[in-house]
Amino acid sequence: MFARIVRYFQEARAELARVTWPTREQIVEGTQAVLLFTVVAMVILGFYDLVFRFLIGLLR
Repeated sequence: MFARIVRYFQEARAELARVTWPTREQIVEGTQAVLLFTVVAMVILGFYDLVFRFLIGLLR
């Protein structure tokens, strides 16, 4: 049982050694893309909220 656990961690370490890790620039670019998408989505959803709030206010 202990040998299987040790082998698992050895194989996991070997697999991580083969991973191609992103560069710092790639991480920064990805983060910027996610933040930009989030801000755009917030603006669009906020606009929809204002429109629907106005339309529902007309019904009252």
